[in-house]
Amino acid sequence: MSDRDPIISLRNITREFESGGETVRILQDVSLDIERGSLNVIRGSSGSGKTTLLRILGMLDTGFGGEYLFENVSVGDQADWHLDELRANNIGFIFQEGRLFSHMNLRKNIEVPLELHGIRDRGALDARVNALEPQFYSEEERANSKLDLSPANASGGQTQRASIMRAIINQPNIILADEPTASLHGELKSEVVDHLRALADQGHTVIVVSHDEVFHEIGRQLELVKGRLIELAPDTPHQGDPLPVRMPGDQGNLLMGWKPRAPFRILLQQAIRETIFRPIFLSLILVSLIVGVCQVSVFTSVIVGAQDYVNQKITEGSRLNRIQIKPRARDKGEEDRFPTRAEIAERTAVQAVIPRRATTTRVKVQAGEPKTFSVTGLHADDPEYGLLTFIAGGPFSGDHDRPEVILTTALMGEVFDISGLENGTAEYSDFLGRPVTVIINRYNRSRKLVGQVPVELELTGIILNGEGGRQLYFPNTTLLMFDRLVRDRVGEYQLPENAGMNAWPAAEQIAVMADFPWEDSLHVYASEIREVMGLYSGLSKMGYKPQSDIWDFKWALDIQDTAWRVFLPLLVLIVASVCITVAANIFTSAKLRETELALWRVLGMRRGDLVLTQVLAIVFSVSTGALAGLGLGSFLITRTRIMLENRSLEAAAATGAEPQEFDAIFAPVSTFFWPVIIAAIVIGILAALYPAFRTAKTDPAKVLKS
Repeated sequence: MSDRDPIISLRNITREFESGGETVRILQDVSLDIERGSLNVIRGSSGSGKTTLLRILGMLDTGFGGEYLFENVSVGDQADWHLDELRANNIGFIFQEGRLFSHMNLRKNIEVPLELHGIRDRGALDARVNALEPQFYSEEERANSKLDLSPANASGGQTQRASIMRAIINQPNIILADEPTASLHGELKSEVVDHLRALADQGHTVIVVSHDEVFHEIGRQLELVKGRLIELAPDTPHQGDPLPVRMPGDQGNLLMGWKPRAPFRILLQQAIRETIFRPIFLSLILVSLIVGVCQVSVFTSVIVGAQDYVNQKITEGSRLNRIQIKPRARDKGEEDRFPTRAEIAERTAVQAVIPRRATTTRVKVQAGEPKTFSVTGLHADDPEYGLLTFIAGGPFSGDHDRPEVILTTALMGEVFDISGLENGTAEYSDFLGRPVTVIINRYNRSRKLVGQVPVELELTGIILNGEGGRQLYFPNTTLLMFDRLVRDRVGEYQLPENAGMNAWPAAEQIAVMADFPWEDSLHVYASEIREVMGLYSGLSKMGYKPQSDIWDFKWALDIQDTAWRVFLPLLVLIVASVCITVAANIFTSAKLRETELALWRVLGMRRGDLVLTQVLAIVFSVSTGALAGLGLGSFLITRTRIMLENRSLEAAAATGAEPQEFDAIFAPVSTFFWPVIIAAIVIGILAALYPAFRTAKTDPAKVLKS
């Protein structure tokens, strides 16, 4: 292909618009070849269609009839993202009045196309601008750092020259200039004309749309008259070789234009600027977030705090999801003292029904006589395991038929020397496997103590707290076997010599010794703590006298339930409010700034860049509001806890009773800080995506329409 072959070819271009119910034809059968490296001036009176033709040439308007060939490739056949890439890579725009961003100085404005094309290095940016600056600014202007001025503080000529530098800084092969001298006068107009002629000499293809007479004597002259294009004079040869065309290629399909290209830094800066310079919208988001997150944090504090309070009490030994029942009076003399066991187990709220035997055992301690402690027997897969907090070891092994024992941390100091734990030279796990000696008393028919049998059990688990006074746990068969020995008045049953870790009865002997009517209570475990009250009532109606710890802590559960009932609709209301505010913010802001958004698109920002900018702006706003809301919520929670604690102490002092722990149900904000922040950000992003994608489709032709 020859260097002077057309870079752009228009064939029979027609453009029509609807106005007042009528079709108005702006362009009619316009055909035009633009040679690469040429200087072209399209002139005409106002309303002749110059700007419409410029939008078509700049690939900003695709609603035309006819054919547009760019490098012999039909523009009308290309997807929007492909046109965006072609425009960003090959076309630089010079607008009347410059159209520089007011929040950037001249230098920053000039660098925008470079940054949008991924150049991040400060040195490379400065080098490109500094190399170009002498062509447009005098030595005196450079010495006075005119590029550091804001557009508002620079002269019209300085601003327009910066606009030209911005258009060519990325070395596009085509320059489109829309009335570039409209806001200038005298010598400033001549300067712009000279710069455009120089650009053509350097190999740029320059197309100027203007009715200004200063362009009537340069380059190829074309005129639009009533929608038709007339050639008045040809162009003269230029010195430089035409600049190469940069086609998008396969890599151009970056998620159809939705993948961001601009550096994250510039997008973040733009996002923060958009947020700060929209005080009304920012205030709406902040108010909705601060109020909403504050309320959410207070109710979340109660919900989490009440649950933590209940969990703490369970760890300390309370059994809130368990009910204990003794045999009814009429069943005590029966062989089956719990004839309703199957009926109880069939209730939907029941997780398990476990028989228990209340007993005690004597344990050899470090100093003095053996001490007596309560003991509970555990079955295989016992639900009681779920209420034990192990800090070392775990449940009993296998079928629970081994000489094993579980101790609480409080009992560890009675049985072992725990000085190593206190000075940090030992851990609880170091005690696992050590022997714990229990003493089995033997009696005669007269209930007189006739002997004591020491039995060594292996320590397999250490827990924080036991239930009430029960500080040991045996496998249930071990508990029954020891109890049978205590009840044996005639010496019928014996343990092997050195019984325990060194010798243990066979399974058959254990089964015989454990075969007696031992069940003296049932433990009914509810599937959920809140189902305990219903079970309690049902068991009472069956004639039992249930016992449960739930009543001591029901107030905490009631407060938590109330908080949930308020929290859920409040959460829905807050989420809806935030979503509506965010969406309205983006849509309204985009409408007010549609020309600015369009300008970003023209300068090379992809749709994905605009989406990410909007999302980052919302993340910034939402994060700020959520942090402020959590801070306010934390203050209210702290003040409430102090108030409740003081009132509880005052009431306890007046009555002599134990102080109530109402303040304990408020969890600190730190326990749910990150979930709330992350949830707020996720909700904000989800609410922003649809409006952000919609506004990212802003028509870039708007910068020329206005």
